[in-house]
Amino acid sequence: MRTALTSLAAATAAGVLLLTGCGSSGAGDEYGTGDRAITVDAGDEFTLKVPANPALGQNWYLAEPQPAADILKYRGKREEEEGGGDLTGAGDGTQYFDFTALKPGRATVRLLHCPMASCHSGTESAKPYPSASVTPGGPSESPFPTATSTPDDRPAFFVYTVTVR
Repeated sequence: MRTALTSLAAATAAGVLLLTGCGSSGAGDEYGTGDRAITVDAGDEFTLKVPANPALGQNWYLAEPQPAADILKYRGKREEEEGGGDLTGAGDGTQYFDFTALKPGRATVRLLHCPMASCHSGTESAKPYPSASVTPGGPSESPFPTATSTPDDRPAFFVYTVTVR
């Protein structure tokens, strides 16, 4: 009887922590292209997860200006390709941009989505990355718009606002 009550109490406490959001480290949280406003705690590690197929020239790049280095630490980019068997480009893929939240504040992360190598030719590098900023009262410094929906067949910036508390 005592073991059953102890187990019930532990399960209840875990449920309360889950419902209130307490007790979670936030380490390893992933956010997709629909998550443009992100809130994390200082010390949390998180990832921006985007669909891609690099074998077919569909890539994402961390664009300039990069996020405030005192608020977010960029840990790098990685990718995975799923399915497709032995055929190049036949499978779906995912690219991941990994960050660590350093201290409270707000930072902007700009990812440039480039379908079918549309941001540069296949023989040149994507550096320097195009700027995502717009000159007030003037034309955009970049030929690419800011995306308002999911990735499609046109290049676009995906802008994420990250609040670190």
